Amino acid sequence: MSRDPHAPTPLLTPRRTLVAALPYPLAALTVLLVYLSVRDRLPDPLAAHIGPGGTADGFSGHGSFLAVSLGLLLGGGVLFGLVTHWARNNPDAQRVLAVLVGGAAVVMGWIITALLLANAGAADAAHVTLPGLQAAAGFGAGVLYAAVGWPVCGKSPVAEAAEALPGHAERLDLADTESAAWTRVAGSRALPATGLGVLGIGVVTGVMSGWATAVLPLVTGALLTLLTGARVTADRRGITVAPVLLPWPRLNVPLERITEVTHRDVRALRDFGGWGYRVRPGASGVVLRSGPAIAARLATGSEFVVTVDDAGTAAALLNTLADRERTAGG
Repeated sequence: MSRDPHAPTPLLTPRRTLVAALPYPLAALTVLLVYLSVRDRLPDPLAAHIGPGGTADGFSGHGSFLAVSLGLLLGGGVLFGLVTHWARNNPDAQRVLAVLVGGAAVVMGWIITALLLANAGAADAAHVTLPGLQAAAGFGAGVLYAAVGWPVCGKSPVAEAAEALPGHAERLDLADTESAAWTRVAGSRALPATGLGVLGIGVVTGVMSGWATAVLPLVTGALLTLLTGARVTADRRGITVAPVLLPWPRLNVPLERITEVTHRDVRALRDFGGWGYRVRPGASGVVLRSGPAIAARLATGSEFVVTVDDAGTAAALLNTLADRERTAGG
């Protein structure tokens, strides 16, 4: 059986799985060692949750606090290690997922450890405080881990592929009295993984530091998850891209702005540095994954691309409709 040429090499997937999963047991071990070193100085119950003002507003016994903390960390390591391994057929998403969930483990371990140290020596858990600086430091440590883990994960074969072949400006055979429209839903695997990772960070932040501090990652994660599918339409209005699950935002490139449309392969990381609505010098577009894309040359000289299956049919139809528009306009 032949191997998928776009899949990571056999050595990359274990490495990425390790980047994703290893911080969880290491964080669990750190939490356990810190607990054992300070347990004689901990109040009972101890402060298990810090509210928006930096003071304790939730309490727990020693056993339940340790069980929940270690359960989250060890369970997260198993879960996210498996998810990262299963994502091996989508190398771009796998690499992003590995550094995101690994960084989340660092944040979680940091905050739990800081909470234990804040409890140490307190006569009453109600007086325990945890400065917001600790949460910021935890996020900084998570970002640093992700930055180090990114090169460790290694470049995907997709990102190292040769330059894409030039597209072909084909036409669709339509009679003067005929009209046609083309539409298809384009999906993404990288954006849902990213959205779920950010949501996970938001949940951990809410549980450990208060929900007020978790608003940004929760909203960002929810939006990333919801904006992972788009309906692409080619018709007399030009190219229209709209989210599948939300009524907005909608993006339209009218026919009068289009000079020629081709179709070619686009690599999300190599060509645009990521996924979503992307802008780089001379080009912009909606890049939800790597693969076939509509590539429209605009009157301004720039390029607009949309990654979607059956891009060749859409390109041919748009060329025919754009020719008709120019003829009608004299």
